[in-house]
Amino acid sequence: MLNLPPIQLIQTDIAFARLKAFGTSLKPGDDSDAKDNWFFQIIFELIDTTLTNYDHLKIGYSSNNDHLLAWACRNLLELTVFAKYVVISEDNARRFAQDRLLDGCDIIRSLKALFLHLNPQSDTALLDDALTRTQAQMASEGVTAERYLSSRVLAGCVGMKEEYDCMNRVCSKLVHPTAWSILAVNKGENAFSQARPFLFTMGAGYLCALFAVVKDHHAVYGIKPKR
Repeated sequence: MLNLPPIQLIQTDIAFARLKAFGTSLKPGDDSDAKDNWFFQIIFELIDTTLTNYDHLKIGYSSNNDHLLAWACRNLLELTVFAKYVVISEDNARRFAQDRLLDGCDIIRSLKALFLHLNPQSDTALLDDALTRTQAQMASEGVTAERYLSSRVLAGCVGMKEEYDCMNRVCSKLVHPTAWSILAVNKGENAFSQARPFLFTMGAGYLCALFAVVKDHHAVYGIKPKR
């Protein structure tokens, strides 16, 4: 079983602690900057979700759980892509924020379709109301897009398309029930044990990359979008 040098784990934990402290230090704008609080929320949540996924990355590595390790690694990759995208411009940040409503509508519509498939007589009043309210919010925010931006599209926007395609392919083979993840990865003999330190190293690298992105942006623009 291949293991990472203890110093590498210590260094990554230090980066984690610094990112956590940085996120905690961020504050919403004062009254004069209240209009930018939405941007603060994006950055804060990106950092918070990154910290959570690093915890999962460590658990996956230490417990020899390749599935959790790959899941966390892919999540950290996507979070880095998102961070790089939103700091490019205010338009990008607003577009990313709008996708939460598009995602919400997709979830509601899919649940309704599922309920009606399972039981054509299902009462979908609550879902219908939720969809109406979400669509109203979309109208108030001027959302005109019909589909959310895929992570792959955003990766292309920030110059990470090739890396995203490769890492997403690798992680997907372990995250999803595939012939490989079912037959070649088990608690006894792992047919690709080298993946374990590699996935941890890549995931940790994405945490550091996201930290650099948000810290560099903050140094120039504070907790405001680039205009």
